[in-house]
Parts: sequence; structure tokens; C-alpha cells
Amino acid sequence: MTINFDSVLDVRHEDSPIPTIRTKEALDTLAPGSVLKVITSQESTVKNIRTLVTNNPFTLVQEQKTAEEFIFFIQK
Repeated sequence: MTINFDSVLDVRHEDSPIPTIRTKEALDTLAPGSVLKVITSQESTVKNIRTLVTNNPFTLVQEQKTAEEFIFFIQK
């Protein structure tokens, strides 16, 4: 399944909590309905991003895991 997205945030080389903070900042700049693709390599960030989505008016469209990274598609 291909997901269309409006912006990409690559935080693979950043330690927690920076990826979550940068995800929130990026989502705040997007127009309503836009989708942000977030790429991280930190497993500790996965729970934090899920919590961010739950506690804000965002929708987790899809979450993927590869051998080396986690990918989130979040709609504002």
C-alpha cells in the first residue's frame, strides 16, 4: 500500500526525546489534513511518537518496521 505524504522528517540519528520533539514541531507547521512521514532508528522513540499522536489531534495512518528503522505516517 502506497501512502501519499506531504513532508518527511528523518530523525534516524537523533536520540530520544529529540525525534518526538521534532515530530511535534513539524506537525505544527503542516496544514490540517497533511501527512508527515517520520523515519527513526531509535526503538525508544516508537512509544513516544504513539503517545504524541494519542494526546494530540493527529491520526497515525500507518506504522512500519524494517530491519533498521521505524516509519510513521501521521496525519494532522
